[in-house]
Amino acid sequence: MVIKNIVGDQNPYANKKIERPQAKDPQRTQESTRNSGEAADRVVLSSEGRLRGAALQTANEAPDVRRKKVDELKKQVQEGSYKPDLKKAAANLIRDDLDLLV
Repeated sequence: MVIKNIVGDQNPYANKKIERPQAKDPQRTQESTRNSGEAADRVVLSSEGRLRGAALQTANEAPDVRRKKVDELKKQVQEGSYKPDLKKAAANLIRDDLDLLV
């Protein structure tokens, strides 16, 4: 006995074929599609989206003033000599949490 296809069709899009109308003049159809697409497509950003975009651009243009410190920390971690101050880290976490509550 052979059991086939017990979980159904694995490709839900297999039966969904797009049928396009056949145009008599394909060149004319392309031109009309291109022209209508340019007029119909439009992107509008909200004020928050524009603000986020400006912030990202400013951040990307800013000089990386902490690169030296980051490189030093990476080197310490790779060498195994990095010893963070756990009490200071815990105090900063608590301070940040309290700032969220206030």
